[in-house]
Amino acid sequence: MTTIMQSRLVAWLAWLAFAILSAGRAHAVEQVILISPLPFGVDVYLNMTRQGTLSGGRAVGAKVRVFESSDPETRSENIRAAINYGATLIVAPGPEFLDMVPDFAEDYPAIRFLMVEDCPAKLAPNVYCVQLRTYEAGFLAGVEAGLTTRTGKVGTLAPVDYPEAHRFTDTFADGARYARPSVIVHPTLWIGGDNPWSDPLRAQSQTAVMLSDGVDRVLATVAAGNGGVYKVVANTPGTLATGLDVNECPDAPGHILDSAVRHVDLVIARAIAGIAAGTQPGTVSYGLKEGAVNLTALEANAAASQCVAAAEPAVLTAVAAVRDKIIAGQLVIADPAGIIHSVR
Repeated sequence: MTTIMQSRLVAWLAWLAFAILSAGRAHAVEQVILISPLPFGVDVYLNMTRQGTLSGGRAVGAKVRVFESSDPETRSENIRAAINYGATLIVAPGPEFLDMVPDFAEDYPAIRFLMVEDCPAKLAPNVYCVQLRTYEAGFLAGVEAGLTTRTGKVGTLAPVDYPEAHRFTDTFADGARYARPSVIVHPTLWIGGDNPWSDPLRAQSQTAVMLSDGVDRVLATVAAGNGGVYKVVANTPGTLATGLDVNECPDAPGHILDSAVRHVDLVIARAIAGIAAGTQPGTVSYGLKEGAVNLTALEANAAASQCVAAAEPAVLTAVAAVRDKIIAGQLVIADPAGIIHSVR
């Protein structure tokens, strides 16, 4: 047996022993460290991962640190730094960690890793992954757009074309067609470039192109670039945008129809508590049924949200009926990530 084979066998046996001994037991979560995939800036989603980690870690009595990354090199460096700092749980949200976490998890079986929304095909015993069924909220946003469009044309602005992006782009289109079969769905416009999640100027120009083609309902999914979308919509009478992640309606009152929200902060805090208690499954998904995703206008205090949809009771009644069908399992929205599926 070669030295390499021997070392791999030793690592595998240690990994297996760790899994057997720790199964079904509470785990000490003494220090939680969040590694961001990109700079926080004004990115609402990333800031929610920070809030969820801080609140979740403190709730279980752990010390909490936050390391900010900017590229693959700093992500790897930050994971190593977290290990050196004595992290017992490392939170790694986003697709940027898909190829990175499994290797670290294998080398450090005593450290637990929590991945958010993007899960590797095979999880090590010390890796947990929570997913949000964001495509359910994307579908509802499409239904709302289909019910309210006056030109009969809707579209989505997205950062880059990767599988998870289709959880919004495709389901928004499906939802609009569900509400109005005759609706025309504009081809998705992708921001691309070096900073697709934070490029308001390019988002502004892409939105102008879409509106010039007759689109009057736009789903904005470009994170910190959404401000560029709202600027154009606010200056184009009759058009409305739908925001993402949190209630963005106050960003342009009277010009944002609604927001497809995902409570990733609550999901992370719940997962940290579950890991500490030894009750967290390896993978779990949360959606409309669990209150992890929704539309702002369907949540409590919607009247104060400044969303245009909140003042349209007939529209909300129709959208809420679709939501209830999804929760009851009467309408199943397939996850478009990977293989594109249709509504069944």
